[in-house]
Amino acid sequence: MLASAAASDVDAGHDLLDRCVAGSPDAWRGLHQRYHRTALSVLRRLGVPPSHLEDACQEVFVDVFRYLPRFRREADFRTWLYRICLSRARVSRRRARLWSLFSRLSPEVGPDLVQQPLDEGQASRQLARAIDQLSEAERVVFVLFELEGLSGQEIAEVIERPQATVFRRLHDARKRFTAALEEGT
Repeated sequence: MLASAAASDVDAGHDLLDRCVAGSPDAWRGLHQRYHRTALSVLRRLGVPPSHLEDACQEVFVDVFRYLPRFRREADFRTWLYRICLSRARVSRRRARLWSLFSRLSPEVGPDLVQQPLDEGQASRQLARAIDQLSEAERVVFVLFELEGLSGQEIAEVIERPQATVFRRLHDARKRFTAALEEGT
């Protein structure tokens, strides 16, 4: 009895996917209703910040819409959905770290105050331009501390300088980085 119920679920799932690929709006709504909570739950557990959850989930379903016709069904649909969630969670966490860095170092550039939100590419280019304004010594300390998450002690060991030097360079780098961001807005 359990085997026949599982087989009927698989058949119903394949039918839903077939109707989605055929372009049925009702099928797309059904697919979204069926897997939205699953996607949200997976994204949350993968560390997507609560303020980014709905956007990340929407991007998951945009990817499903875009790539479903190429889905070969060699794996279960949920497995494929999990892979998309993994990819989108990674992107969302990266964006959140980037905004956190921008807002911490230059509150004027926070996401709430930007006229048009930066996409990941724009934000990365703006970050790269601001980092390019730093001296080599400042850049090393800034990147290791702010982007890689190393401690002051760890950076001191890497660059073979006293920890006080690390924090002086970090202070200078933050000031120059913030100025470069403000010039770019």
